Amino acid sequence: MEKTMSKHSALHHLVRKTASGDHEAFEQLFLSHRDIIAFKIRRQISCPEDVEDISQKVAMRVFLKIGSLMRPEAFGSWLDTLVINECNRHFQTTDRTTSLEELPEYENLLIETNADYLPNAHTERVELRTEIWSKLNKMSEKTRDVFIMYYEGGMCYREIAQRLGTTIGNVSSHIFRAKKLLRKELLRA
Repeated sequence: MEKTMSKHSALHHLVRKTASGDHEAFEQLFLSHRDIIAFKIRRQISCPEDVEDISQKVAMRVFLKIGSLMRPEAFGSWLDTLVINECNRHFQTTDRTTSLEELPEYENLLIETNADYLPNAHTERVELRTEIWSKLNKMSEKTRDVFIMYYEGGMCYREIAQRLGTTIGNVSSHIFRAKKLLRKELLRA
């Protein structure tokens, strides 16, 4: 019982010190909860490479918002809420860009396949591929490059962001914008 009480009082002490801007206390607080945070993120996110990114965003939110925590004893549930909210933000940005239902198989047309050598399919696919490339060439260079890296190159958002020296959110925006423009142009044609 005493050990539990001392654990809680140590946690409360770290929370209070972190709220007052103590960087070392924040580091201790976050390190003591890092595994729990990662576990909770992994329960919601299927892509392992995103767990670390989301964990870092949670850490930043903890540091920036801990001053708004009124009761240190509520830290656990407050942290759970931050993790859930950050995972939801992640879903909002990735879901709207990775759903390909609105652009059926157009991204696959960028890559040559065996179907290109079937007589009837060949003409249709070549014409559509030519049209897609024509529309892609009208986009900004950055948007076009990101789209091609993602669909033709098979790169994930993180790889594209690292290669271009930008953020994952920026990559997500470019892909979303390219798909929206392609959809609009191809439906008009």
